[in-house]
Amino acid sequence: MSTQYQVPQEYYFRLHHVRPRFKTNLENVLFFISNEIARMGVTRKRDFIVNFDSAIRAFPGNVSAHKKTIANWRTEIDALFGFVKYESGQAIPMRLASELAQDQDLVKFFKIFCYKFEYPNGGLKPQKVKEMLRANIKFRPAPYILNLLRHAEASTQGRYGITKAEATHCIFNDLRVTRDDRAVEETFQLIEQNKNQSLEYDITGDVIRYAGDFLDYMCQAQLLKRQPNNRYYLNTVEGLAIERFCSSDSSFRGYEGINLDADRLEVKRSLAEAENDWIDYLNAPLGEGYFDTDILALFTNDNPERYEEILASLESNIEEALEDQEMRIGDVGEGLVVNHEILSLIQADRRDLTHLVRLIPSHYAVGYDVSSREFDASTKVIEVKTTASNRNLTFSRFHLTPNEWRTAESFGERYYIYRLSVTPNNIKLHVLQDPVGLYRRNLLRMSPENSGGVTIMFDENTCGWGTDLMMG
Repeated sequence: MSTQYQVPQEYYFRLHHVRPRFKTNLENVLFFISNEIARMGVTRKRDFIVNFDSAIRAFPGNVSAHKKTIANWRTEIDALFGFVKYESGQAIPMRLASELAQDQDLVKFFKIFCYKFEYPNGGLKPQKVKEMLRANIKFRPAPYILNLLRHAEASTQGRYGITKAEATHCIFNDLRVTRDDRAVEETFQLIEQNKNQSLEYDITGDVIRYAGDFLDYMCQAQLLKRQPNNRYYLNTVEGLAIERFCSSDSSFRGYEGINLDADRLEVKRSLAEAENDWIDYLNAPLGEGYFDTDILALFTNDNPERYEEILASLESNIEEALEDQEMRIGDVGEGLVVNHEILSLIQADRRDLTHLVRLIPSHYAVGYDVSSREFDASTKVIEVKTTASNRNLTFSRFHLTPNEWRTAESFGERYYIYRLSVTPNNIKLHVLQDPVGLYRRNLLRMSPENSGGVTIMFDENTCGWGTDLMMG
């Protein structure tokens, strides 16, 4: 008869967090909602809530949803992801929403989210925060999990993965970790000891869901890879990001100094202030390019040999095309597009034009990313819009700055949008020529933003064309 492992009662404390009820379609929802929030801009709170609820109802499948369901979506997005701060009667779109809407880099978004996330946090109900504070819990799960797996791989001299159940019972629900910061070496020994003793875990969905959620968020951040054996492993091509997590001591300090035994109204006020401080903490910048997605690492999907092979090919093909020799060429969609343009010209027997393909540094602010040539040697300019995510998404929306829209109007049919969708083992390319002309012919939709830019919406089945991205 098997024996089930139990956290000793004196150390048991079950962690939990807000669980969005749209988790199975989380990435598409986040893309859609971040665009809507960014488009609305700073608004009176009550008007914002009405507009926000209308936007949620417009998401596919929500048209007949109950009012309470729509409100739950809004509060869950607010609580978990810190997209909006309510202050002085206004709703203020925050950096995470604006950057996700503009950059469309979900991998980067989830890296930042995992990097900042800790217990307790401002997304929890005040009573749950008080319970964690009374238990002296202070725990950042992502660095702990990554350090544990790094130690495990060093100890076993091989790949090592953990399950949702192991993470739940040996990490998340054990005060020796979440309160006392137990060394990862000891947690690794406990997991191995339980294996050696053939101990089982309670794997009831309700029990392991919170640790499971967070492991899945780390997969969406490309920090971990879930394998068919349902174990989570380090992503070997994300070494730099993992090192930054493991060496970080960043922590939210908004709960320090709160006296839980003070007057009830004073405690309520202090927790409300900390809630807004938490949103500010989530949205505080980490530094230019700190977690920008390495597109090749995402595409090659934990295959370092393939990563190095494609990177070497890119370096060989596009070195001449870099205006700025400090630019990295293996981690941005623009580099892949430059390579594609050069290979397309070679295939068309126009090698004589390849030296005219140039990657334009962003600080030049010319309104496009790549200067290229048609096969007849006429100029074409390309704005690259890249979506980076862990799975295929609806990618029919993107943002253009005022400068990009003006430039598109000026160049007309010589202005192209190359819409890249990058996921593990797949890159999808859709081309839109002359977006302003397409808008004037009612072939795509354009919605002005409060920032001065525009949101472009199109149907990929009727607008533009798909083509294979040439890699070499």
